Amino acid sequence: MNITELARRLKIPTQQLKEELPRLGFDIGQRAIKIDDAVASKVIALWNKRKQYDQSADYVVVEKKLGRTEAGSLTKEVALPPRLSPRSFAELLGLPVTAVMAELFKNGVMAAINQEIDFETASIIAQDFGYQTKPAAAQTEIIEQAGVEDLKELLKETEQDKLQPKPPVVVVMGHVDHGKTTLLDTIRSTNVAGGESGAITQHIGAYQVETKGRKITFLDTPGHEAFSAMRSRGGRLADVAIIVVAADDGLQPQTLEAVEIAQKEKLPFLIAINKVDRETADIEKVKKSLAEINLLPEDWGGQTICVPISAKKKQGIAELLEMVLLLADLEKLQANPARPAVGTVIEAKLDKGEGPVATVLVQAGTLKIGDNLIAGQVGGKVKGMRDFTGQPVTQATPAMPVRVLGLKRVPQAGDIFRVTTDDSEVREVLRHTTKFQRLPQPDSVIATSESEEQSAAVSLNIILKTDVLGSREALLSSFKELSAPEVRVKVIKTALGSINEADVLQAEGSHAIVLGFNVPVQPAAVSLAGHKKVFVKTYKVIYDLLDEVKKQLTGLLKPELVRSQLGTVTVIKIFRQGKSEQIVGVRVIEGVVKAQTKARLKQGTEENAVFELKEVRLGKEVVGEVGQGGECGILLVGRVLLAVGDNLEIYHEEIRQRSIGRL
Repeated sequence: MNITELARRLKIPTQQLKEELPRLGFDIGQRAIKIDDAVASKVIALWNKRKQYDQSADYVVVEKKLGRTEAGSLTKEVALPPRLSPRSFAELLGLPVTAVMAELFKNGVMAAINQEIDFETASIIAQDFGYQTKPAAAQTEIIEQAGVEDLKELLKETEQDKLQPKPPVVVVMGHVDHGKTTLLDTIRSTNVAGGESGAITQHIGAYQVETKGRKITFLDTPGHEAFSAMRSRGGRLADVAIIVVAADDGLQPQTLEAVEIAQKEKLPFLIAINKVDRETADIEKVKKSLAEINLLPEDWGGQTICVPISAKKKQGIAELLEMVLLLADLEKLQANPARPAVGTVIEAKLDKGEGPVATVLVQAGTLKIGDNLIAGQVGGKVKGMRDFTGQPVTQATPAMPVRVLGLKRVPQAGDIFRVTTDDSEVREVLRHTTKFQRLPQPDSVIATSESEEQSAAVSLNIILKTDVLGSREALLSSFKELSAPEVRVKVIKTALGSINEADVLQAEGSHAIVLGFNVPVQPAAVSLAGHKKVFVKTYKVIYDLLDEVKKQLTGLLKPELVRSQLGTVTVIKIFRQGKSEQIVGVRVIEGVVKAQTKARLKQGTEENAVFELKEVRLGKEVVGEVGQGGECGILLVGRVLLAVGDNLEIYHEEIRQRSIGRL
């Protein structure tokens, strides 16, 4: 074959072919004019292979095969729960988590290491590893959360005769924009909703109100799904939950998540059906939806309390609070106010004038000025306290939230606090912090382990600045959910306060973007970022920030080339063969053969050529497809000549733009 003809078939210049031949392993001189036909066939086969390799470098290739491992050949059995994370899945299979993540990735499932996958997906992957699967028997879910057992231990009461009734702690949960903040605003008679971005609560706080001579503490939790971990923590702090459902919108994903959290924590809850004043409100439809998830309303003969309200019009609020007190009475809530105080840090920040400030919820005992306090890995002496209105107080009784001054450093939101009479214990806890340690301190760099470095090819480097620790905790938790095997979020620095020039310079050196939540950008930093071309942006609504991160991560993803196998055929007759086209007769061994698809020549485990499959004919009639067991003629476009007995794999290719998120 002439060299120029071979170059024409490969659709490259002749000189480029002569340069490429030695790289392919063919020692042919620059002055060669002709090449042996057998050698030419090998060159074409290798060239097609390299084209496929180059294509896989540009795309993430996902192969979807017709058949999987036969059940009879599976030698091991594993019981799988309805939903589980790749980490738990790997432990069940006894395999490295990286191997499971890679197999999920090959099958087009971009799940983070702690993101749940369903039973069907896990079963398919398990079969690929040679396992038979079966549903696991229902069992109680083990919730691993640092400090929970410590808190339970600290709250154990030995002096039963000193127990007294305590106010209920109420958490308000539900879907974004269903009116949680407006409800709290109405209950407290303060204007919280008006000062919140997008009417979504961005920080955790706690408030106390009085009704019918009794106090109720409301724990304010963020409204967006990004705060699921914090909202779950709120469930553990609370005695009663109010789940808000908009009468004109019905049950939504965050509503179902809130119900799941309450049920998992065995937390008594009631449903506040909000926005009943709207024309589109449909209370009965909401109740029907509740019944469908086994929450039968009381007036339908069930046990789920449903209270129609309008937080905006202040309708039904008294009835709602009455039901809260009723649920609290059924729980017989008690605590010993005479013991040293124990509770949980709700929020913490570094105030310019007051230093470290922690908002705490007293869960047992009485907290007093002068008490020695240990909060997680931080110690100090209570020098001052204020209630939620900002008024100074000298003591805080059970279920009372207060802001505490006097700690040496800023504790972490969610840390356990306790009062101790031993001064030396406070000093000791500052030296030995392992037991209570949770998140890194502010102004710290988030370290990345070697396994994490190897688990993703590309990282989106972020410098994160937030206003308070609660916001930072929620964002860091959400970033983990956004990471995937191919790309991930790498927070190289996180700190409290405004974005400054040092942040921009560090971002330039580490190829990072700078994101701020509820913090300003210093004018000098704005100017420097423009000069250095560093991406700097701040947000007031947290899911806008997360959307930006998703957008940035999506830009790092390779498109997905999905090859779906349709069938396998065997060549039984050669009708016509030309330079670029050939018509052959085939028998469909499995699946179907379709027009306007592709065919691969398979010899053993090697792929020797790829063809465009243009037409399928039965006799002289052009048809769309032919199924298993059928015989037909097919028109193929490709340079490699087929022979009787060759096997072809028929497949369809589709390019998809992938995106980051809960896939």
